[in-house]
Amino acid sequence: MTDTTDLRERRRLATRAEIEAAAIDLFAQRGSERTTVEDIAATAGVSQRTFFRYFPTKEDAALDVNRVFQEAIATRIAGSSGLPDVFEAVSAALAELSAGGSAPIDRLLRVRCLVARDDNLRRVAMNLDAEFCRANQDRIASALGGGSELRARVMMDTVTAAMRAALDEWAMRRQSGEDTDLVEVFRQACAFQYEMLQSVFAR
Repeated sequence: MTDTTDLRERRRLATRAEIEAAAIDLFAQRGSERTTVEDIAATAGVSQRTFFRYFPTKEDAALDVNRVFQEAIATRIAGSSGLPDVFEAVSAALAELSAGGSAPIDRLLRVRCLVARDDNLRRVAMNLDAEFCRANQDRIASALGGGSELRARVMMDTVTAAMRAALDEWAMRRQSGEDTDLVEVFRQACAFQYEMLQSVFAR
C-alpha cells in the first residue's frame, strides 16, 4: 500500500467515523425518527451524497458498530460445526471488541442504550440480527453437511438470543456505573440457556 493510498484509506475511515458519531449524537438528542439524513450529513460536515456513499440509511450509520461486530463473528464462525464452536466465536469477537481501546466499546454501549429506548432503531437492529442469523445458518449448515438446516438455524438463533440479552444486560449495568465485563455477561447468558435446556429435557 502506497502512502497516498494509506492516507486515502485513513480519510475514508475518519469520514465514516464522523458520520457514525453524528448519527449517534443526533439520535440520542432527538430520536431516530425525528432525525434526517440531511441533519446527520450537516453535523458531520459532509454532503448527503457523501453520506450515501458510506451508509444506505440513517439507521445503518448509527448501527455500524453492530455490523463490524457481526462481521468479526462471521469470520470466526466459518467452519464451525457445533454450538460450543459458535459460542466461542462470539466470545472471541466480544473479547476483541473489548480489547480494542475505549472507542469501540463506548460506541457499542451508546448504541445498545439507544436501541433500548428508540423503537425505530430497535426494529432495524432486530432486522440486522435476523439477516446475521440467516447468513451464518448457511455457513454452519455447509460445515455440518446436507440436511442440517434446522440444526444450523436453532444454533444461530440460540447464540443470537444469548448475545442480544448479554449486550442489553451489559449496557444496563454499565449505564448504572457498574464495571461489567462483556464477555463474562455473555458467558452467563449462555450458562442460563444451558440450564434451561437441561431442565426441559430432565422432565
